[in-house]
Formats: sequence, C-alpha cells, structure tokens
Amino acid sequence: MIWQNWAKRLTSVLKLKGEVIAVTYAFQPAVKGKKGKHWVCQALLDVNRGETIVLTEESSSCGGGTYHLGLGSRPTGEADRALKKFLVEGEKLFCSIAAFYRSQQLTAPPPYGLADTVVISPLSAATLRPDVLVFICNPEQACRLVTLATYSDGIPPKTEIVGSTCHMAIAYSLVSGELNLSLLDYTSRRIKGFAPDQLCVTIPFHKMPAVMESVDSCTAGTAKVEFPPEFRRMFRDAEHELAKGERKGSDA
Repeated sequence: MIWQNWAKRLTSVLKLKGEVIAVTYAFQPAVKGKKGKHWVCQALLDVNRGETIVLTEESSSCGGGTYHLGLGSRPTGEADRALKKFLVEGEKLFCSIAAFYRSQQLTAPPPYGLADTVVISPLSAATLRPDVLVFICNPEQACRLVTLATYSDGIPPKTEIVGSTCHMAIAYSLVSGELNLSLLDYTSRRIKGFAPDQLCVTIPFHKMPAVMESVDSCTAGTAKVEFPPEFRRMFRDAEHELAKGERKGSDA
C-alpha cells in the first residue's frame, strides 16, 4: 500500500516519535483491534504507540466522542442537561450553556450517518484506505507538515481550533476536507497524558500525494536553502542568520 511507504518516509524526514495515525470510516471492516471500550482521545495515543482501535457506538466509552465522530446521536433529555451542567460546572470549559451552544453551532457538524465503524490504525500497517491522517507531533514538526501541505498551491487551510479533541483531530477534516491544526481540548491533555509539547495535525487523504511530492522540493522536507546572488547582495545579514539556522537544524 502506497500510504504505508508514506508513513516510513515522513517518520524519517520529520523525526516523528510515534506512528502516523490512519482513520477510516467503514461498514463492518474485517479488521481486528484492541479489545474493550475506548475513549477517542486515548485511542489516538494508543494507535500512536502501535495499537489498532476499532470504534463503534458500542465500543466507544465517551458519549461526546461517539457523537462527534458521528457514531451515535447527541444525548437528549436528562442526559443532555447533565452533559451541559458538567461542561459548565464540572470541566469548566465554558462559562455558560449559551457559550457551549454557540461553540457547537459555529463549527462543522459531525459526520452522522456516514458509517457505523471507525478504524484507527498505524498508517504503516493500515490495510484500509485512510480518510484522514493524524500526526501527533511537536510545534516544529507541525510547522513543517503545514508548509509541505501548502507548498504546491499556497492556499491557507481553514482550520477549526475550538472543540473536543475528537472533533478537531478527526471529524472536522473528514467533513470539511481541510487540513486542521489541533491544540487538543484541555481535558484530553490532562486526563489522557498528552505531553505539553504535543499537538495534532490532521491531513485529509486526498491532500497527501501533494504533501509527499513536496518533501524533496521544499525546505520543510529535505531541500536545502539556496541564496541567489541578488539576495546575497541585499540581505547579507539575513543570509547569515538563515545559514546559522540551517546548520543548527542539521545538527539536531
């Protein structure tokens, strides 16, 4: 599978510490995953370490994750009231239920009704065509990924950086077709063990061929900075600083 080669190449070039994550929506796929029930945010960490997770409405531990991935409907009645109360008075992520409502209405909707199964697996071993790829990375690696993704067309991605981790890291890019940069929600960071310098970059599968073609041509990949004579004459100080940065980067 070509995407398995992508995983090896990007892991090497970007010096990623864990697996690139493949997410595929499917109908009852013949894929075996880690047994038990799973939180979506924990599943991302588990797959980053090499596990495969198959999520359904029954195997998802988090009602919010079930809803945001489109595997089940949003809670209603007493369950809905309890959730809102928890978000405002428990997690304290919103000052009011109005602020929570606003955050939901102004972001992309979940992919409800798309499929009944979400397969989350290491890209290096994925047998199903991914819908989106998730990179758990540090800010520098994220910078390089965004630069590689915009190298060929220069079009800035339309990101959504507010919401749950499952929405920002998976569902938004699936629904919108846009690259997304996610800082993760603060509860996920605290209770699931994400490192302070970790964030997520999510790239839809259809954008990946251009990303891979950019690796050898762009300095965010493996290309070297070059200084045309005109630049040398006009910006010698800037050239010096860029050269220092190049040497420092190659030593890292």
